[in-house]
Amino acid sequence: MLFRWVKNLCPCVILLFSGCAVSTQLTNTARSGIEQKLLVRALERALDGLDAQQFKGKTVAVEFYGLTPDKDFAREFFTAWLQSQRVRIAVSSRQAQLHLKVFASVLAVDRGQSFFGAPSFTVPVVGFVVPEIPLFRDVKYMGHAEIKISTTDAESGEFVAESAPAVGKANHDDYTILIVVHFTHTDLEKQTWDLGNS
Repeated sequence: MLFRWVKNLCPCVILLFSGCAVSTQLTNTARSGIEQKLLVRALERALDGLDAQQFKGKTVAVEFYGLTPDKDFAREFFTAWLQSQRVRIAVSSRQAQLHLKVFASVLAVDRGQSFFGAPSFTVPVVGFVVPEIPLFRDVKYMGHAEIKISTTDAESGEFVAESAPAVGKANHDDYTILIVVHFTHTDLEKQTWDLGNS
């Protein structure tokens, strides 16, 4: 009787484990969606701290410098922001009235974690892995952006002005309490540029 029961159960167990082995393949990007949002929001908030009034109605050439590959995106984002402030972007540097050297001294996402509970471990000899049991966990993601503009006259090459560093930050926290309670605190709500009606 016991043998029959085990014999009937085996196909079910095999089917169950084979079903668990099937998983959807996810595409891995260099930055997660949360990290991308954090960088964009931090960049938006840094740009909010810059004054584009001195460039309004003028034609400018933009040179953008940064320490990470994110500078390529940030350059186009900054250029679009300038255009939204009614600043003309020169197709050729010879057409420009002003040259803007833009320094993105910080474009980064930091991650930190606070954890209280039992960490994951492997049982010796058996090789069975006991999963992590968090009583409290806080995973913090912080986006940082810092932008500074140095302006020179296109014709004479003389220094005109330099802006103070404009800083933008964005936060996203994932909390887990007593294994099952999970919630998120974030300040990633969308911000829009002030296009100005004047």
